[in-house]
Amino acid sequence: MNKQRFVVIDVETTGNSPKKGDKIIQIAAVVIENGQITERFSKYINPNKSIPFFIEQLTGITNSMVENELPFEAVAEEVFQLLDGAYFVAHNIHFDLGFVKYELNEAGFRLPDCEVLDTVELSRIVYPGFEGYKLTELSEELQLKHENPHRADSDAEVTGFIFLKIIDKLQRLPLPTLKQLRRLSQHFISDLTLLLDTFIFEREKAEAPGYVKFASFSIREPEAETGGSHNDQFPSDVDMWNNESGKSLSDLLPRYEKREGQTIMMNEVRTAFANREHALIEAAPGIGKTIGYLVPAALFAKKSKKPVVISTYSTLLQQQILNKELPVVQRMFPFSVTAAILKGQSHYLCLHKFEHILHEEDDNYDAVLTKSQLLVWLTETDTGDVAELNLPSGGRTLWERMAHDEESVKRNRKEQISGFYERAQHKAMQSDLIVTNHALLLTDEVSRKKRLPESGALIIDEAHHFERAASEHLGIRVTYIGLHAKLSQLGTLNQRGLLKRMRRLFQTHHLPVDSFFEMDEWLQYIQAESDAFFSSVHSFVKRRKPKDDMNRLVFNLNKKSQDNSWPTLSDGAERLCSMLMHVQQQFEGQMELMDKKLTNMKSGAAFLADEYRKSMQSLKEYCHTLTRLFFESDENEAVWIEIDAKGAKNAVAIYAQPLDPGELLADQFFARKNSVVLTSATLTVEGSFQYIIERLGLGDFYPRTVN
Repeated sequence: MNKQRFVVIDVETTGNSPKKGDKIIQIAAVVIENGQITERFSKYINPNKSIPFFIEQLTGITNSMVENELPFEAVAEEVFQLLDGAYFVAHNIHFDLGFVKYELNEAGFRLPDCEVLDTVELSRIVYPGFEGYKLTELSEELQLKHENPHRADSDAEVTGFIFLKIIDKLQRLPLPTLKQLRRLSQHFISDLTLLLDTFIFEREKAEAPGYVKFASFSIREPEAETGGSHNDQFPSDVDMWNNESGKSLSDLLPRYEKREGQTIMMNEVRTAFANREHALIEAAPGIGKTIGYLVPAALFAKKSKKPVVISTYSTLLQQQILNKELPVVQRMFPFSVTAAILKGQSHYLCLHKFEHILHEEDDNYDAVLTKSQLLVWLTETDTGDVAELNLPSGGRTLWERMAHDEESVKRNRKEQISGFYERAQHKAMQSDLIVTNHALLLTDEVSRKKRLPESGALIIDEAHHFERAASEHLGIRVTYIGLHAKLSQLGTLNQRGLLKRMRRLFQTHHLPVDSFFEMDEWLQYIQAESDAFFSSVHSFVKRRKPKDDMNRLVFNLNKKSQDNSWPTLSDGAERLCSMLMHVQQQFEGQMELMDKKLTNMKSGAAFLADEYRKSMQSLKEYCHTLTRLFFESDENEAVWIEIDAKGAKNAVAIYAQPLDPGELLADQFFARKNSVVLTSATLTVEGSFQYIIERLGLGDFYPRTVN
């Protein structure tokens, strides 16, 4: 980098398009050499036209400020000399470069194609977890002063400092990460290849510490595992805190600032756990509800030497518990209190899958950007949790292919590798408190493969959402978008997708490929049939609920609503299911041939075959769900259709959920637990808990109620 020269440019303009007559009204630059800003340039420009009012409002640059300035032609040579032979750096390169090139051309200076670096793209790669990538957002995240946003001089200055931080971070990356970024860089907007070559050369002389190599990339070196806190030696006073009568729990905590509502809650939770009761606690805002249950939960975990599970509806509350409330609780005690968040497997990256997908030939920009973000993120993350990432829209689809699943579990176990999910699970098993979400908690209760440790004591926060979470968990749904995504992943023989790649794999292993041509036809039939079917469902609902002012329309399906038009829909559903089953039969024939070759396949081929199998299995499950919704629903279910009235004609979702989830919750959840404390700011209706007791199936358990 030492010999290179970077010119960071920012322009303010009268509009978005130089070809439509928009002009530069301010141009600024900072020159960076040897890692330092060596020169600054800033000029107001007379555009020889009026500045629109909204531009004045945005930039603060008025007509009076530029009317006595020179036009761009007067500074064109100076700008040209500034840029000649340098990297052109900008935040959203296409905008600034487009205007500068156009204005230079108009002035008779032709700027040759120069190397460009876009700080929007680069910041997305090197800071994959930032919430936003606007200049104001980046300057705040990086703690840089940005005194006058939307002024070229201020914007260029802060962009220059952001660029220096980006370069510094790239230089410090481990060698395998740099090499993989170099391989992907041909698809970047930024001309980063030569810089990466420089950094690779420098890094080969001295490898960066703190990383371990996994396959072809680096990951942050895992923290040494420490024993859990269940067996910690802690004062025998904990028994007194749990059992001593006549004293409030808060009286026994020397570092506790007493709050009446919070104190009551602490004692109610402690009593419910001690008496093996279920409890409903309505906690008014402002009493410190979270601390109110964390303290007795921590003490109970220490006493019983089993973790207490805390379930929330929102991920925001999970992070608040871990990062804000838990440190307060930990300071109250003279012994350690540990906690961990555990989510479903799909939240965690599978390193093996990432290795395969990383090396797939892919010129899709979102896919390349996502891979680049992950390469950098893996040098930083301890958790491997997707919640830490700000992925591009197309990156979400890619993540689904890379997420941890049961196959990941089997492979990691076979190779004796601890992946991100296994680490999270191990940490949770060793912790006093496990923070999870309602969906995983409910899934775990009916799963044969338990992900949460056995715990007789649970806290359910945001409990007013628990019935809805249970209904969603026990319910089913199909959507047009869901089917379209599955079909897109398979693709056709003329598209880049699983079907085309599997045909090549069959050819490589000298297996017959005729079935792929037939399947290709059927998949195209299914796409056409699904378009027609969901469009007819959309029309069916819209004719019966023609509300022009509503975007989301909901139509309840029951025997009365199924009029003369209904057979058309049910026939369409039947045809679609029949086609899906036909494809399934072809797939089963293919897999019989493939299974004979599996033991001899390389890992990349095995990964592809597994993806293909999962994709076909998801089509099979979709068919079964559609059949249930249209032909096998019963009187104990609510079935309804939702459409996007003002959106695409096939924007349709069809749902079924139990009318009364309480009975299932009573049998499959509450009956299996010693004590469940449900809390929220809103649990009562007109001062009574009776409604929620009935809805959650708690009537036979006679729960404690506190408000």
